[in-house]
Amino acid sequence: MRERLTAIIAIILLVFLIAASYWYAMKTSVGNLRYVPSEKSPDFIATGATVISFDENGVAKTRLRAKEFQHFSDDSMTMIQPQATTVSPNEPVTHAQARNGFTDDAGATFFFEGDVIVSRDASGSNPAIRLETQTMHVDTDTNRFETDDIVHIYSGRDKAVGTGMIFDNMQRTVELKSRVTTIIEPREGSNNLLPSTR
Repeated sequence: MRERLTAIIAIILLVFLIAASYWYAMKTSVGNLRYVPSEKSPDFIATGATVISFDENGVAKTRLRAKEFQHFSDDSMTMIQPQATTVSPNEPVTHAQARNGFTDDAGATFFFEGDVIVSRDASGSNPAIRLETQTMHVDTDTNRFETDDIVHIYSGRDKAVGTGMIFDNMQRTVELKSRVTTIIEPREGSNNLLPSTR
């Protein structure tokens, strides 16, 4: 009986020693694991989020919302169905939307791709303007929109089509680079397109 009791105590001590050794081995191996970020896997994913950027005085400058944001360790970000809006009080309100978007400089500039629509609200005597293209580079600091693709422009009843464009929202100018076709409708109350020189 005494031999059995000694054997049982030895087995219990041996099982305890094996369990303690296993626990310390796992703790040591898990403790040495470190997260090594991959350029292909995002740091975080946000759905249905809105990001607002501010100027140095704390005034809202742009609002960016998307169906999904994926942020990466190199400060780049991809977006699904992005919608950007300028909200600065002294600038014309401008909206830009697309199927996909990308930024590699923490949101200072965006590249929109797929069914891009940029619209600016009417202000004063300036009619609303709408631009449609397939790609658009958006610089939020200078409020400029650029593309090398075919772009369709609608301003009031006037229309233009061209290849390549620079839209400066601050200066309220549009520069079409090549293959430009423009249709300008006569203004109300006039049958002439150009003012008379009498």
